[in-house]
Amino acid sequence: MSIYKYLIVIPLLLVLTGCGAQISKEVVSQDQASNPKEVIQTYTMNEVSLHNSKDSCWLLLNGKVYDVTPMIDGHGGGDAILEGCGTNATELYETRPMGSGTPHSKKAYTFLPNYYIGDLEQ
Repeated sequence: MSIYKYLIVIPLLLVLTGCGAQISKEVVSQDQASNPKEVIQTYTMNEVSLHNSKDSCWLLLNGKVYDVTPMIDGHGGGDAILEGCGTNATELYETRPMGSGTPHSKKAYTFLPNYYIGDLEQ
C-alpha cells in the first residue's frame, strides 16, 4: 500500500471508530478551560450596609451593587448621594426625593456600569 492510501484510510478509520469525535471534544473542553465564563461577585445586604460613608459608598440598585465612592465629589446632586450609601437606594435613585423628585436621566443610567461590582446574593 502506498503512503497516499494511508492518508485516506487513517482519517476514515478515525471517523468510523469515533476517535475523531473524541479529539474534537477534547479541543472544545481545552478551549473552554482557557476561557472560563465570567463569575459575578455576590454580596449580602449586610456587606453592602458596611459601605455607608463618603469614604466607601456602595449602593444597591435593582438588585445590583455599585461602588460609587469615586464619583461622590463629582455627583451632580451634591451630598444627596450620601443618603443612599450602604442601603437599597433603588427608590432614592428612581425618585430623587431630595432633589427634583424625578428619576435620574438616561445619561445617569449609562454611567452605572462603570461602578458595578456585583449582584445582591439571593
